[in-house]
Amino acid sequence: MIKLIKPCREYEEDIFKYKEEMIAAGNGDLDGCGYLENYSSLDEWVKFLDSYSDRNRIYPTSGFVEGSQYLMVDDERHKILGMVNLRHELNDFLLRAGGHIGYSIRPEERRKGYGKLQLQLALDKMAEIGVKDVLISCDKDNEASARTIESFGGVLENEPYSEDFHCVIKRYWIHL
Repeated sequence: MIKLIKPCREYEEDIFKYKEEMIAAGNGDLDGCGYLENYSSLDEWVKFLDSYSDRNRIYPTSGFVEGSQYLMVDDERHKILGMVNLRHELNDFLLRAGGHIGYSIRPEERRKGYGKLQLQLALDKMAEIGVKDVLISCDKDNEASARTIESFGGVLENEPYSEDFHCVIKRYWIHL
């Protein structure tokens, strides 16, 4: 069964294999991985994730909003297929460029429909927390991501140049 779960010790080894594979594939930003690129310890990464998992514990000047980190796992293969980061609300940066959802698929698992499944699971989580209009952005040249977003009814709002990401991005809204 494929599902979203919180990062946990059971998948610790695979979390860091995922990180290595993403970097080796040229995806050093690790989209949707909750800044995993900055951590070499599961405990430290989870501590960081916990720091913004409850709005009451977020430092006002941190620039973070309440959010959740998930692994998309295949229970049968005991393997992480993707990672997704959900932002429960938007600040100025997220409204301008980042959106509510960041996600990635493990390089060897791409082009198998997992991006679409992961986005569906992420949208289900957003609905559970009460978000009705979800902003998702992608690089303009990421046609696969754009098609995935559009397949869920994503309505393109605009295509601004992002100073934050140094590229043109597509900003889509999905109404749940």
